[in-house]
Amino acid sequence: MKEQIEQLRRLYCDHVLPGRSRTVRLLGRKCSARLMRTFLGYELKMGRRRVTCPDITTARYLKIFAELGLKEVEIPYDPTRTAALLPKLQEAFLQLNRSVEQETGSAKQRQLAQRRLYARVRAALGKCGRERE
Repeated sequence: MKEQIEQLRRLYCDHVLPGRSRTVRLLGRKCSARLMRTFLGYELKMGRRRVTCPDITTARYLKIFAELGLKEVEIPYDPTRTAALLPKLQEAFLQLNRSVEQETGSAKQRQLAQRRLYARVRAALGKCGRERE
């Protein structure tokens, strides 16, 4: 699991933070985010809160970090950078979830392990932001 956390941290710290980016505020707690298509683009629904996204790539990018429970996330201004980074981020996120599923038995144990793991990921990504400043 440490490898997956490190991979997510490296992708975010090395590819997103060095370039021009903007901050998007998210829910700030672990949730199951849903992508919704609207007339004006896409929305990411997190509980009762919705974030408007110009395209599906941005929405999928934000969904990963919303499910991890981050309060805010940096997103590159350049959508081509986001599109190039998205498959790697999704794969790292899926590997993280698969490792939890393989190591735990019951659903309750899986939920507890996932909550702890996501807290470790949030801490690792938070250190990235502090190193940048």
